[in-house]
Parts: sequence; structure tokens; C-alpha cells
Amino acid sequence: MKRICMPLLALLCMYTGAIAQQPYRLQSTDPVTSYADLLPLKASLSSATVIGAGEGTHGSREFFRMKHRLFRFLAEEMGYTVFAMEDSPYGAALIQQYLETGVGNPIAIIREHFHKVYQVQELADLVYWMRKYNLAHDKKLRFTGFDCQQMHYFHQGLTEISSRYNLHCFNPLLEYSADTAVPFTQAMIPLIRIADSLALILPQKNDSVPAEQWQLARFYLDNIRAASVEFLAQEGDWAKSMNTRDSMMASNVQWIREKYKGEKMMLWAHNSHLGNYYIDSMVVFKPMGAHLREAYGNHYVNIAMLTGSGTYRAQAELRSDPDSGHLIIPPLPGSVDAQLQQFKVPLFLLPLKKANLVGRMRTVGVYASEHQFTLLPVKLQERFDWVLYAENTTSAITL
Repeated sequence: MKRICMPLLALLCMYTGAIAQQPYRLQSTDPVTSYADLLPLKASLSSATVIGAGEGTHGSREFFRMKHRLFRFLAEEMGYTVFAMEDSPYGAALIQQYLETGVGNPIAIIREHFHKVYQVQELADLVYWMRKYNLAHDKKLRFTGFDCQQMHYFHQGLTEISSRYNLHCFNPLLEYSADTAVPFTQAMIPLIRIADSLALILPQKNDSVPAEQWQLARFYLDNIRAASVEFLAQEGDWAKSMNTRDSMMASNVQWIREKYKGEKMMLWAHNSHLGNYYIDSMVVFKPMGAHLREAYGNHYVNIAMLTGSGTYRAQAELRSDPDSGHLIIPPLPGSVDAQLQQFKVPLFLLPLKKANLVGRMRTVGVYASEHQFTLLPVKLQERFDWVLYAENTTSAITL
């Protein structure tokens, strides 16, 4: 009899540990819904100055709408003003110009200057709300980006500054043209050398250029170099590639924080970038979240977002545009997602400090895949402070 009961007892203890902390039931992901259900978070998040809101896929409507809803709550109830996302600072600057002046078409800007995964109605809805908010409030909201791999936009920004102030010092970089016979990754080698040389010889100030514009030019240069190193490393060292990108993204977040000193910020990014560490199979890297944890300690709070069923939007292959209707496969037995599903609550937030959730975890990026879970188990409370779980999610809506 004891032999039969012991495995059952072990399972019961494991499940009891996982639910030691009860979840906060949420009413909806709809941004216009009253956030009375979010008010209990105020005390838990009172010391945070940077909150990272994640996503288990790059194409789930409910994740995106929840980020919109969360930022509205943070802005209206907790004084947050800066929204930053895993995309190009160049396109984000055009959105910021729209927020300040009303000039520009947000949908056109998102379609032309944002990554395909974020060319969605849910992001446009957030931008329109931010503009409406700014028109009615003295304390303005800001939109910015922190990704480094959109090299052509940094090149475009550097070209515009050079033309505006008649600068020639960046010409070796701006005039570089790769040999078409050379593989893309190898074409990065001369670019890295040029960027390194410019970083060494360029002064910290330039009397002919406003200080803010000169620092922006240096910012563009640093990101071009980081993107070049990232792309070169993709040839055979994915850990170096990811370390380079996430380190630069963290540096960009800190650059934004310095620009908007004293203001509180919410980040929009994939779960894998926001965690305190990342290890799976043969890939181990230090994600952006680990750098931010070192920089801000407990003032940085990260929230993973996971789902149990539904569909998502993603690219079927490298050159294709994202399409909708890709299936969320059921949670694998024993996975983190399966344990969250056991709460039998359609939508909730769970603080992870006392939650013993260990198992494989769903993670889907740009491309659709039937292999949606990490190969190694994840100790969720070691990677994240909170998890949002939505039992059913749908595909984000393409603009």
C-alpha cells in the first residue's frame, strides 16, 4: 500500500508547492476594461522603475492587448511615462514625433519601419491611445525602441544626421559597400573594423553639432557595430550572437533611462530576452533581463506571458510574411504551461516568489513551429518575478 501511495504523495506535494501562491484573476485583456482587477498589483510593483512585459510568442493578440492594458494601468495609476519595445529606435522615434505633434501616420510608420512581427493592429491601437492620452495630460507619454539588429535604420539615421550637419567623419562607414560575392556574415568583418576605428578616434563632443544629436550619432554607431558582431557570430556561435544582441539592448535601455532620467519605463519584448538567465540545450547566453537585474536590482521586475491553446501569427519560413492561424499545441505533460493550466482560471497573474514551477516552457519566436517547448526544464521563479497565463489566445491582427 505504501508503494502505491508514495508516488501519489510526491505528486501531491509537488502540486501543492506549485500553488502555494494563489493567482490574481484578471477580467480581460481588453485595454478599455476597468483595471480594478489590477489595483492589487500597486503594492507589489511600488518599488519597480523598469517593468519588462514578455510574450511566449511574437504573434498572440491577447499578449499584445494585455501589454497595452498594463501600460495604461501603469501610466494612469503608477506614473509610468516611457514605453519601449523590442524594435528599432528609428521607427520608434517617428512614432514619438507623432505623439508630440500629430505628424505622421502610425499605421504607415509601423508597416514601413517596424519588424514584421509587430506590424499589427494591437500595436497601432496602443499608439493611438498614447496620442489621445498626451492631448489630455501635461505629463506626456514617450514611445521608444531598444533593439539593435535593424542595422539599415541606424545607417539611415546616421546618414540623416551627417547630411543635416555636413559631417564627413562617418563617411568610411556610410560609404562602405560589401562585395556581393562575399557571404552576408563575412561582409560584417570590414564593417566591424570601420566601426571600431571610428569609436576610437571620434571625440565625445563636436562643437558643430548639438550635443543631443552628436550623442545620437554615437548611439547609432554603437548599434551598427553590435548588429555587425551579432550577424557575424550567427555563422557558428549563436551564444555570442545572442550575448551581443542582448547586451546591446540592455545598454540601449540604460541609454533611454539616462535620456529620460527619473521616469519609469515599461518594456515590450519576448520572454527569452527579459529573463534573469537563459539556458536551453546547447545555447547559453546572458539575456537583456540579466543585465537589467544587475543594473537596477529589485527595481527591475519581469513578467512572462504564457498560453495553453489557440492560434498565433508567425512567419512560415524565412522569406514569407507572417500569417495567422498557426496552432498552439497543447501543453506538454509536466511542462510549466501544463501546471499553470491546472489552476483552471482563464486569465491570471501569478507572483512567482513562492511558486515552485519547474518544467519545459513554451517559447515561439518569429517562425511558426510544432516544436514549441524548451528542451530543458525551466525553474520559472528563477527567471521571472511574475507570469501571466491566458488559457486561450488568438492570432494578432495584421495591419
